[in-house]
Amino acid sequence: MPLLYIKKLDEHTKLGLWELTEPMEELREALPSYVAVEERLEKVHPKRQREWLASRVLVYKMLQEFTSRPIQLLRNQYGKPYFPDSRFHVSISHSPQLAAVILSDKYEVGIDIELISSKALRVQDKFLTDGEKAYTLANEKNTCLYWSAKETLYKLYSRKQLIFKENLQIAPTNEPNKLQGRVNTENFSKLYQIHFEALLKHVLTYCIDKQPDPTN
Repeated sequence: MPLLYIKKLDEHTKLGLWELTEPMEELREALPSYVAVEERLEKVHPKRQREWLASRVLVYKMLQEFTSRPIQLLRNQYGKPYFPDSRFHVSISHSPQLAAVILSDKYEVGIDIELISSKALRVQDKFLTDGEKAYTLANEKNTCLYWSAKETLYKLYSRKQLIFKENLQIAPTNEPNKLQGRVNTENFSKLYQIHFEALLKHVLTYCIDKQPDPTN
């Protein structure tokens, strides 16, 4: 099985990475018997089906390290994956080559993985401010990193209605492999610490929200 790793980030949180190398049927067989495959999955491209299946195989493999209970992963009204047992928080991302999952039994989490390519550069005006461009410097890897960091914030906030260029801000820090992120809306403003790493021609970003929601 192409599990690259499952690593412990803190006492409550783990990060997993999976390389997509198996055929689709092998991934289906690797899912726990109680897991229902979404009906809409049959209507999407086979590549997307493999990404979905690999990410779910990884989710349930990681969940076994927290509990033996058969908990089904669901999606809420915004499309965010969640478990009916509210102790567990999960975020999922995948590319054609990799699936990444962050899972915690205490904290809200967000994750994103992006293949480093010129695509982000072509659309950078849609998601980067002029201030952020002063740090990315039209560099392919840096631009993909900032895009990924904003995707992580978007998933963490998980309430939709966010404009990447206006509501999500990214800035460098003095710490290695860390960025500062902010979600800023009309009635919500909060800073986050975003971790990142580069691997296998991808950038991976993730965030563990250990601070209380300022709107509560």
